[in-house]
Amino acid sequence: MSLERRIPLLHRTGLHLRAAGRFAETAARYEAEIVLTAAGRAVNGKSVLEILTLGAGPGLELLIQAEGDDAEEALNSLEELVRNNFGEEP
Repeated sequence: MSLERRIPLLHRTGLHLRAAGRFAETAARYEAEIVLTAAGRAVNGKSVLEILTLGAGPGLELLIQAEGDDAEEALNSLEELVRNNFGEEP
């Protein structure tokens, strides 16, 4: 099953190292393939280094795509993570 969600990146410093690490760590918990896209560039959502290459700043829209048996569960967790500012203060 292939699913996707579009989520605004509201964190004041964007997708920085700690946030990218949390995103990749959360994505790695699932068997689904995760692709993260920002500003037209797509990367492996389980790779901190690839996520950092996006240079995603505040206000950008993130497209998270998941494919696999646990795709919906993965998307729910990743959406919650992004919407909650990666567990950091707003």
